[in-house]
Amino acid sequence: MGKRILITGGSGFIGSRLVSAWRLVGHDIAVLTRQPARVRQRWPGVTAVDSLEELEGKFDWLVNLAGEGIADQRWTEERKAVLRASRIALTDELVQWATRSRQQFEVVLSGSAIGYYGAGHGSAAEHWLDEHSESGRDFAARLCRDWEAAIQPLSAHCQRLIVVRTGVVLGTDGGMMKRLWLPFRMGMGGQIGDGSQYLSWIHMDDYCRAVHALLDGSLPLSGAVNLTAPEPVTNAAFTHSLAAAVGRPALLPMPTPMVKLLFGEMSTLLLDGQRVAPLALQDAGFEWRFRHIDVALGNLVLERQQDLHAA
Repeated sequence: MGKRILITGGSGFIGSRLVSAWRLVGHDIAVLTRQPARVRQRWPGVTAVDSLEELEGKFDWLVNLAGEGIADQRWTEERKAVLRASRIALTDELVQWATRSRQQFEVVLSGSAIGYYGAGHGSAAEHWLDEHSESGRDFAARLCRDWEAAIQPLSAHCQRLIVVRTGVVLGTDGGMMKRLWLPFRMGMGGQIGDGSQYLSWIHMDDYCRAVHALLDGSLPLSGAVNLTAPEPVTNAAFTHSLAAAVGRPALLPMPTPMVKLLFGEMSTLLLDGQRVAPLALQDAGFEWRFRHIDVALGNLVLERQQDLHAA
């Protein structure tokens, strides 16, 4: 039986994949977006609104993924305010709307990120982080912690509340890979800093499969869930794997001082890492299709080639 779903961030890199999949199985979808006309044109039959007050009736699932890209711009004080408002202020609005409209969801799934655990774990090979690890103290950690706190009042309006702490999602048409295709295809890719920092990643297909299973109860979890593959890799290993997948050398490393000069405080996203274990998914029996970075990147290169030929 189809569900009535409200999603924020539904037209983004990740959310659009979820919406497309839900349409195929007949769910009734509403997207909260700043560009409703564009969403309606892309997905005929999908409800698109730019205000929660336009929504009517009850929803079964709420999926809250909206948020400006944390790595899209340098972290000025103005940009930090935008990042917080796009996550925390919007989540506060969702809580107020759900209270006013007396929603009672089957499940609420809200976004967060592994940045919750903070910077400075990258080169400590023995230092694993899981859902029981403490939050960090840097800006990204505070942002995630406050975002997670903002959704908690909805626990009174749902049967299950899930917070997904997402790693780097690898897909062909957005996110980090969109920025890496060209330089690596030109042989201009390279490791960042000393390359020892860990990258906790997940293939887009596994991300979507996990979210679907969390929502439909196949994985009957609640609370924090790390959405990462079980085998994080160092930046050096990722660089080597991507260069091999595209058949080009990786010739241009980016030294630490240059990264700090170019990106300022945001350089922590590139120079520090988290070696994250998806403990909740593992304990629940989730099966990844892409556990190894070589297999994941090989699949994405093939998908990209097929997309280019189809175009």
